[in-house]
Order: sequence, then C-alpha cells, then structure tokens
Amino acid sequence: MQDGNPVPDPICGRCKKKIDRAVRKEVVYQDEMWFHTACHREGADQLFRATRLAEVLTEVKRGVEMITSPLFQGDEPPGWHAE
Repeated sequence: MQDGNPVPDPICGRCKKKIDRAVRKEVVYQDEMWFHTACHREGADQLFRATRLAEVLTEVKRGVEMITSPLFQGDEPPGWHAE
C-alpha cells in the first residue's frame, strides 16, 4: 500500500542521472537537491579547491598591487630610464 501520490525517482543535481530507488541509501539530500554520495563528495572537493585557489590569488593580487602601486602614482621604478 502506498500513501499519497507516487514520487518519481530523483535526479542527481551534479551528473543529472536518475537515482534508482534501490540505491537511495547512497544519496545525499541538500539544498532541495538529490546527489549520489560520490557526486556530492566531488562537488564539495571542487568547491574546497576553488575557494583555496581564490584565497591564494587574492593574496597574490594584493602583493602585485603593492609592488606596482608606485607606477600608478607617476613615480618611475628604480633603474628604469625613459629614452
């Protein structure tokens, strides 16, 4: 016996493949989306690496701004001669 309307098998939010009812023990439900456990882990790892890369690039950009800031103020860098 079934309660209510039948619900179709969910679709993975990452790989867009159907999640079978038999495998539903190996899934994650987050932010109103279903994911295979492996797909969810891959997405979390990708987000972690992207966040870490963004932090590194932000620090590098800050370092470049400090080095090149005299150029934008009109000062010539040491050892540079215009001919």
